Amino acid sequence: MQSDETQVLPNEGQGERQRTSEGRILVVDDMAVNVRLLAGILKLADYDVVMAASGTEALDRLQISAVDVVLLDVMMPEMDGFEVCRRIKAETPFLPVVMVTALQETTDRVKALEAGADDFLTKPVDEVEVVARVKSLVRLKRQHDELERAYADLRRVETMRDDLTYMIVHDLRTPLTSLLTGLQSLELLGELSPDQLEVVWMAVTGGQTLLSIINDLLDIGKMESGPVELKRQEIAPGRLIAAAAAQVSALLLDKRLTLRQEAPDALPTLHADEDKLCRTLVNLLGNAVKFTPRDGTITLTTRFDATEKTVLFSVSDTGEGIPKEAFERIFEKFGQVETRKSGRKMSTGLGLTFCKMAVEAHGGRIWVESEPGKGSTFSFTIPVIN
Repeated sequence: MQSDETQVLPNEGQGERQRTSEGRILVVDDMAVNVRLLAGILKLADYDVVMAASGTEALDRLQISAVDVVLLDVMMPEMDGFEVCRRIKAETPFLPVVMVTALQETTDRVKALEAGADDFLTKPVDEVEVVARVKSLVRLKRQHDELERAYADLRRVETMRDDLTYMIVHDLRTPLTSLLTGLQSLELLGELSPDQLEVVWMAVTGGQTLLSIINDLLDIGKMESGPVELKRQEIAPGRLIAAAAAQVSALLLDKRLTLRQEAPDALPTLHADEDKLCRTLVNLLGNAVKFTPRDGTITLTTRFDATEKTVLFSVSDTGEGIPKEAFERIFEKFGQVETRKSGRKMSTGLGLTFCKMAVEAHGGRIWVESEPGKGSTFSFTIPVIN
């Protein structure tokens, strides 16, 4: 048969004014009489119709013409409707396909569903049923298309926002580094009084905290955009622990906290990114300092798990603790935890997000164990690579 696409027709009583189509339907059948019947029904209901006389022609039509629904005959030579349906769904899974068939066996309908069919019409077709089913599927298709467009718009806005944030954060790092360098060089210009030194120390500490946040933001952005690049080298776990403890020593002193370290005399060497693991420990220790009351104790434990062939690092505090339902949320960007004791919300910021991504990039895992009122223990493992 000769297949063709229908032209736009005027609505009754509107003269030559162009009508608004209810949708575009692809009708596929090797019998010309069946195609004309379905096309006539759909045209009267204000649908545009695209026609195909075989499965191959139908697939070709879909490459050049967007449609809302496919009405597909089952029994066709060369390529039956089941195979056509499978191919359509492989390319456009959300395009509704209605199988038009005289087959009544349950096994045939099951086969059609397995191929991806969304609905059925039984020959001889009923005009009212055809229009009702097509109308319902067109509505669902357009709702899905609208959601896809909205999602694409949202993704574009998010990308623009993330790019702008990254640019601003990156540009903040250079002047902040210059500011910190200037503050740390003040003593070289002359002796400072104890009060002046205290003010400078407060400013430097705040600046270093801000710089750490900026670095976390930049690194998380890089990690989210692609595989994490690790600068692996041979590292002694003891060196990591000492470096991390040195970076939080001033914070410990300020709150009169005790840092207790528990580790065996010998631990296997790690083949890892020293900077990222050190920052992971510093972030965990910094969180412990933040949420531990004055005169409290923080414990840093390190041990080797011979069975798993990993080195385990654990940071335990004597703070308020974390409710179990918040265990996953605290590793999200800017995650917040509401404490049961005080009812206040504590922000976990970006530090734990960085820790999770850095540890998982090494093939390890990170988790928390906590009970409200009894403190928390954050642990992570790093595989020992021979």
